[in-house]
Amino acid sequence: MSSQFAYRPEIDGLRAIAVLSVILFHTHEPLLPGGFVGVDIFFVISGFLITSIIDREIVTGRFSVARFYERRIRRIFPSLFLVLLVCLPFAWWLMTPDQMQNFSQSVLATSVFLSNVYFYLKTGYFEQSAHVLPLLHTWSLAVEEQYYVLFPLLMLVLARGPRALLLLALIALFSASLVLSILWGESSPMFNFFMLATRGWELLAGALLALTGHHVRPFLETRVRLRQGLELAGILGLAHGVLLLDKSVPFPGLAALPVVFGTVLLIASMTDRSLVGRLLASKPAVGIGLISYSAYLWHQPVLAFARIGWSPLPPAALIALFVLTMGLAYLSWRFVEKPFRNRAWLTTRMVLSGGTAMIVLFCVIGAAGHLQRGFAQRYDAQTLALAATAEISPFRSECHTEGLEYRRPSEACVYVVSPASWAVFGDSHGVEIALALSEPLSRQQDGVIHLTFSGCAPALDFSYSNPGCHEWVNETLAFLESSDSILNVMLVYRSAFHLYGEHGVHGDDYEALRTGSAPLFLQDAGAAAARAAYWKNLDKIVGRLTEAGKSVYLLSPVPELPLPIERLIFDTSRPIEERRNASTPRQFLDARLGDINAQLATFDGNKVHVLRLDDILCDTASCIATQDGTAYYFDDNHLSMAGARAVIRDLIASADLTLESKP
Repeated sequence: MSSQFAYRPEIDGLRAIAVLSVILFHTHEPLLPGGFVGVDIFFVISGFLITSIIDREIVTGRFSVARFYERRIRRIFPSLFLVLLVCLPFAWWLMTPDQMQNFSQSVLATSVFLSNVYFYLKTGYFEQSAHVLPLLHTWSLAVEEQYYVLFPLLMLVLARGPRALLLLALIALFSASLVLSILWGESSPMFNFFMLATRGWELLAGALLALTGHHVRPFLETRVRLRQGLELAGILGLAHGVLLLDKSVPFPGLAALPVVFGTVLLIASMTDRSLVGRLLASKPAVGIGLISYSAYLWHQPVLAFARIGWSPLPPAALIALFVLTMGLAYLSWRFVEKPFRNRAWLTTRMVLSGGTAMIVLFCVIGAAGHLQRGFAQRYDAQTLALAATAEISPFRSECHTEGLEYRRPSEACVYVVSPASWAVFGDSHGVEIALALSEPLSRQQDGVIHLTFSGCAPALDFSYSNPGCHEWVNETLAFLESSDSILNVMLVYRSAFHLYGEHGVHGDDYEALRTGSAPLFLQDAGAAAARAAYWKNLDKIVGRLTEAGKSVYLLSPVPELPLPIERLIFDTSRPIEERRNASTPRQFLDARLGDINAQLATFDGNKVHVLRLDDILCDTASCIATQDGTAYYFDDNHLSMAGARAVIRDLIASADLTLESKP
C-alpha cells in the first residue's frame, strides 16, 4: 500500500500537459484545437488522487468528513478568491454595464460553486463571446466541488460493506454518467459539456483506478512489455484528444473516451524508470504541474480582460499574456497556495471562518453588481442613452430556435397578421430583420413568419456540426414549399461566418479576412469543397422555392464591424458626438464580403432579388456603426432593431423591396 500513496512526480507532469493544453487552446485556438480536453485530464487525476486519500483514511480508520472539506478549502479557496479580488478593478475599468452585470452574476455563481450551471444557462463554451468571460473556466471547479460534496459521503457509507459492493456501485454510477453523456451529446450539447451528471464518469474513472491500483500496479511491474504497451496507448489517447479533436465534435461522450482512458492508463502504467514517466517527472514538467491550479485560475481572466480592452491581440501580445499567466501562477503558488496549506500557521477554525467570510463577501459583491445593473452610473447619461439604442428583438429568445429540440416550422412565430404571405428564413441575422419587416406589412394587413435557427448554414444536403441544423433546414424548406399562403421568402445568412469563420480574430489584417479559416462543415472534404457545397446548397434552396412559386429576396450579408459596438459606445476617450456618428472602413467590408457579394450577384433573376445591404449601410469610404445617436448593431455583426428598421425602410424607399398586398 505504501508504494501506491508515495509522491509520484510524473503525475505532476501530467498536470502540466493538462494545464498547458487548456491555456494554449484559450490563447489561440488553432494552436491546439483539442486543448480543451486538458480539463478531462484534470478530472481523472483528481478522481484518482482524492479517492486514494479517502480510501487510505477509511481503511486506517482516520477519515473525517470535516477534515476532508477543510483540505478542500485550503486547496481551492485562497487562490480562487485572490483571482476574484484582482478581477474586480479590471472589470470596473474595462467592462460595459451589461458585461459588468454578467460578470457580477458569474462572481456570485463561482462563489457558491454553481458556475457550471450559470454558464450552461448563459452561454456556450465554444462561442466567440465566451472568449471575454473572465470566469468561464470556473465551471470545472464547480463540477469538482459538486462531486466532492457527495462522493466522500458515498464512500463512507459503502465502505461499511464488502469491497465488491463499493466497486459495483461506482461502476454503476460511472456507466450511467457515461451513457447520459453519449445520449445527450447531440441533443443537449451544452448541458452535456457543463454538468456533473455527464462529467462524473471522468472523475469516477480515476476513482476506480485508485480503488484497484494496489492490484494493477504490482501486476504491471512484472510484465514490462504489457506496461510499456499500456503507457504508449495512454500517451496516444492524450495525443488523439489534444491534437485531433475540435469544438465541432459532441463532447464529452464517446469523443472523450480516448483521453480519459489514456489518462487512466498513464497513471496506472507510468513509473520513474519508464520513458514517458521520466519525461513527465522532469523538473520543468513537475514545476509547471505544481503551479497548474494557479495557472488554470489566472489564464482566463488575463486573456479575457486583455481581449475586452485591446482585442484583437497580435501574436506578441498573446505570448506576453502567456508569460504573465505563468508568472502570476508561480507567485500564487509560492505566496498563497503553499502558506495556506500550513496548519501551523493557519488553524482549522481560521480556515473555516475565513472561507465562509469570503463566500459571503463575493456573494454580496456579485449580487450588488447584478442589482445595480453593472454599476451603470460609471458612465454619463449620453453614453448610456446611446447604448440603450443597441436593442435586440424582444422576441429573440422566444421565436429564434436552435438544437435538436428546435421549434418546428409549423409552430413558428408569426408577426403580426396570420396567415402571413411573407417568411424570413435563415440564421440569427434574420431575427431582427423579421420583426422589422413585419411593421410596414402590418399596415397593409399582412405579416411575416419567423424561421431562423442559430448559427445554421443552408445545410440542405450536408450535416452541420451545429446539432439540428441540417434537419431543420430540410423541414423548414418543405414547410415553405407546401404553404399556399406564403408567397415571398427572404433569405438571410451570415455567409461570411459560415464560409470563412469569425472575423474578430483577424483585426485589420485584410488579407486574413479575405482568406479566413476553413468552414466548420464538411471539414474532411477541404475548405474549397466545403465552400462550393455551401453555394450549391443555397442555389438548391433558392431553386426549390422559386419552383414552388415563391418570390425570393436574398439579402447580402450584414456588414460586420471590426470591433463590437459596445467597445465603440463606451470608449469614453472619444468625444460623444464622434461615438454618436461612428463608422468603420469600407476596406474592411470589401475584404470580408467582396467575393461573397460577387457570388450572390449570380443569383439575381426574374423571381430572385438580391438585396445589397452594403448599398444601404455603406458609402465608398465607410460603413455605418452609429448614426444620429442610434446604434445600428447590438454586437459586431448583428443589426439592432434600429439598424434592421433602417435597412427595411431604405429597401422599400428604393423600390428594391416591394411589399405587395395579400391576394
